[in-house]
Amino acid sequence: MLSGCAGAPPPATFDLMAPRVMTLTAPKPAKFQLVVNEPSAVRSLETDRIMVKPGPAQITYYKGAAWGDRLPRLIQARMVEAFQNTGLVSAVGSRADRLDADFELASEVRAFQIELENGQAQARASIFVKIIDGDNGRMLASRGFDSSVPTSATNVNEMVVSLNQSFDGVMHDVIPWVAARRR
Repeated sequence: MLSGCAGAPPPATFDLMAPRVMTLTAPKPAKFQLVVNEPSAVRSLETDRIMVKPGPAQITYYKGAAWGDRLPRLIQARMVEAFQNTGLVSAVGSRADRLDADFELASEVRAFQIELENGQAQARASIFVKIIDGDNGRMLASRGFDSSVPTSATNVNEMVVSLNQSFDGVMHDVIPWVAARRR
């Protein structure tokens, strides 16, 4: 029974890289602890598959390619890493780190895909972020962040590089916005 599956080649697997935001600076690092929760996402993004949208309402996935984990889990891990790399927040982790967090970062992945229109391709990342008070669960601030980068319409390697660049663009704005919170 397994012999029928043995002939299918495994998908090319890609990683989401921690954004290169180490060059961000602030007058002084924020003195709070932050927990980054796993982002929520609609089912079409709650996957390890790389989404391609050939039109506004149509969803497909790049055949033979996948993320190394479910997209929300990858985004959470890379967000934590990006915050840690900047040093703009005194302590950053996930729920698993058991931090006594001053703030929680809740987010929703609204777009993380290649969008095709008139033969042109764009890698788009859109994440809506909420800062939650760790003491009482009250939402203190929320904002959407979006970034698009031109990419190849056919080369999955270029698409993944462009998706990483789009994510980098989003995090380049998210991190200083969060770090500007003062306890």
